Amino acid sequence: MTKAAGLARKPPRPYLGTMRFRLPWMPKDLDAPISPVGAIADLRAFLGRKRKHDIVFLTAAIGLTFLIMYGFVIEMKGKPQPYERKIIYFKQWDLTRSDDQIKAQQAIDKPAQDAREKQEREDEARQRAIYKKLGDQMNAIGLY
Repeated sequence: MTKAAGLARKPPRPYLGTMRFRLPWMPKDLDAPISPVGAIADLRAFLGRKRKHDIVFLTAAIGLTFLIMYGFVIEMKGKPQPYERKIIYFKQWDLTRSDDQIKAQQAIDKPAQDAREKQEREDEARQRAIYKKLGDQMNAIGLY
């Protein structure tokens, strides 16, 4: 019996070697193939050589990044409000109106204008109260 040729061959080698990622300013011991295990090893090597204040700043940077991302997630929750067109109509007045006609129309429009202004004042007071509460919370933790 003869052995068939070519059945026990090694698989072909890739024409590109293992991909490595190292910037010129990185230390030589961080030069490793790209993989999650390699990334964790690189992080451990990086953190092993650093002083404690470097680790504190690294933690603060990572924490702030995730805090900002969390803020975007919270902002995106819920349904977006549908756009509602606000059309404001106006009357075209005759140039020959008398002062008495103008004053009569102002007297008619006065209650609606007063109600609008009152609603605007209430909305502004509500908004100021929200910001005051936020400012008080920031004062309580020493941020403001």
